[in-house]
Amino acid sequence: MPVYIIKILFLAFFLVSFQFSPAQANLSREIHSLNQYHFAVPHGLESKVNFWKKIYSEYSTSHAVIHDMNNLDVIYEVVYLKNGPQLSRRTRERRLKRTKQKYRKILLQLARTRDISKLKSEARRVYNLFASKNASTFRRAARKIRTQIGQKDRFKEGLERSGMFNDRINQIFREYKLPAALAVLPHVESSFQVNAYSSAGAAGIWQFTRGTGRLFMKVGYDVDERRDPILSTVAAAKLLKKNFEVLKSWPLAITAYNHGTQGMRRAQKRYGSNIVDIINGYRSRTFGFASENFYAEFLAAKYVVANQEKYFPGLKMAKPRSMASVRFQDYFHINSIMSHFGMTRDEVSKYNPALRNPVISGQKYIPRGFTFQAPAEKYPNLSARYRTIPVSARHKSQVRSKWYTVRRGDTLSEVARRFRVSVEKLYRYNNLSHRNKIYIGQVLRLPGRGTVQAPRVRMAKASPSRKKYTGETMDYRVRRNDNLTKIARRFDTNVRELSRLNGIRNPNRLYPGQSLKVPHEAVVAQAVNIARTAPSTGTSSVKKERLVLKVDRSREKKRARLKSADSKAEIRFVNNTQPLDEVNKNRPAFLPVAFAGTDTHASRIGIITVDFDETLSHYADWAGLSISKILRLNNMRSRSRLNIHSKIKVSFTKVDPDVFEERRQEYHKAIQEDFFNNYRINKLLVRNVVKGETVWEICNEIYFIPFWLLASYNPEKEIDNLAAGEPIVIPIISPIKAG
Repeated sequence: MPVYIIKILFLAFFLVSFQFSPAQANLSREIHSLNQYHFAVPHGLESKVNFWKKIYSEYSTSHAVIHDMNNLDVIYEVVYLKNGPQLSRRTRERRLKRTKQKYRKILLQLARTRDISKLKSEARRVYNLFASKNASTFRRAARKIRTQIGQKDRFKEGLERSGMFNDRINQIFREYKLPAALAVLPHVESSFQVNAYSSAGAAGIWQFTRGTGRLFMKVGYDVDERRDPILSTVAAAKLLKKNFEVLKSWPLAITAYNHGTQGMRRAQKRYGSNIVDIINGYRSRTFGFASENFYAEFLAAKYVVANQEKYFPGLKMAKPRSMASVRFQDYFHINSIMSHFGMTRDEVSKYNPALRNPVISGQKYIPRGFTFQAPAEKYPNLSARYRTIPVSARHKSQVRSKWYTVRRGDTLSEVARRFRVSVEKLYRYNNLSHRNKIYIGQVLRLPGRGTVQAPRVRMAKASPSRKKYTGETMDYRVRRNDNLTKIARRFDTNVRELSRLNGIRNPNRLYPGQSLKVPHEAVVAQAVNIARTAPSTGTSSVKKERLVLKVDRSREKKRARLKSADSKAEIRFVNNTQPLDEVNKNRPAFLPVAFAGTDTHASRIGIITVDFDETLSHYADWAGLSISKILRLNNMRSRSRLNIHSKIKVSFTKVDPDVFEERRQEYHKAIQEDFFNNYRINKLLVRNVVKGETVWEICNEIYFIPFWLLASYNPEKEIDNLAAGEPIVIPIISPIKAG
């Protein structure tokens, strides 16, 4: 046979084999279009999808599933938790800690075992859960034990609630030519809870963060459209459509809803468009368990919704809402709307969830351009009623927000007198009770349009005499750009004491990596100071609050603590009248706004210190500028990153600095108010930063707290640049139960 014929036959065989391999055949049949896609479970994702089906349809919130984080086929045990729905995340973790330690011990034993016949029944059961049975598999599994709380009861409630919105959501998705299956995503995100709010700041049934939400909706101090189920559905449709247009793959577009479009673009460039390849191969700090499982959760939710009668017989679906609406052409006080529309304050809030508390309480007007809603059957003539509102009740501009930062020696009555308002109004505008006491650094909102400016009082900083430190010390590694003054300030001591503790003769001879002894009690003193400056919630004085401090003094345990860089000393604030969240609900979650420079008003150029959750887009909005102008002013590129506490120049040619300050304060105040309306702080934990641990991991994977909250409890720390072994104060939070 001629050689060229052999080559042709070989090439044909290769092409046929390649074309009809199972994986390639599966991929070749996938046709991704904007409005049509068959959401079948891809090969390699079956175990994840089956796991989430069980979570949604078999296990309730009273069940904790102990499982392997990577291989969801491996379920060690399902633990029943009495009063499960009432337990906080941290309380559940404490109760389940012993169970997780039990399986960690078994897995490490399996890693050391050579004779399988000697295994006890429980160890043998765990051994048989794994397909690969080598030592490295068991050691790796010992580090990957995770708890998942069941969701069956919440999923059922979400199905019943979805009846109010399904028709309208499906209509919106048809208008945007999107697959109807995408409408199940709120089951994954929020179980269709309108007031859902996460500790990371995501809100509404679609769980938009502020940053993503403001790309498609109005997210401000008076109105937050993320909380409106219909407006946020329109935004979700726009985001999903944009994701698909960029990624050309629905599995990737859906995963991008959780992980971000740019993050999935990076994953796609490295691993292609196969979602299974990305899940198995892509590694990123933010592509964790939630992102890896998001598409599987969607597929599982889609299956359970399609088979809801099988899993939840006798569902009582909520009736669809038929709403009448009118678009406001002016600004209105809520009292005017209540009077002319014949509605209660609660009804206005219920049917217009986008209106934030400052509007509902009457501190701000309902803004111009807002689409007001009410039940059509109860208010059939809403537009006609709107036209009867007199000119005297219509306003042409929004109420300006005025803020005052409490200084040393201030009292609420003195602040009220200075700004010519009543003490009662100050209580009401700042959600204070008569038991609250204001504290230094607290930001108070002032009612009305008062023009009286608070006098600037310069307080001489007291320099308390520090006694010679004789307590325990801990090691601190000197970082680049450190000096003794900075380190002394960080650990609440002075240069002389640091020099004495370390035998330093020349304070200028520090080098990165050098080990210094610093006072171990400094962070404890810092936490105590937080308690003393916070407003009291009881009728008793601060002295009557008990501080319970647990610190292990033994030398042996101290050595082990420093060796592991994970010492933990808890401080609990115990109050006989009210919980700790009342103490902390008005704590400012942002640095005071400051304008630096020679003469800001003359030069019209201000220097802004970057604060948490701020972006160039925010500065552009608040100053009425384009982002490109701010970039040019600071000689920055479009991809330049903002660092916390860095300096940014902003031009004030469009708005006055006080308007910029007002908008900035409202932005941060909204974040703070939303958080404390949904979460309480139960206790403070003092611990050291573990080697290799990042602040992102501390906030997002261990304690589930916002970055700004951690920073507010560690005001003297460079919170975005913590060193291993550095002590920090961590607020432990739990959700406030609705109702």
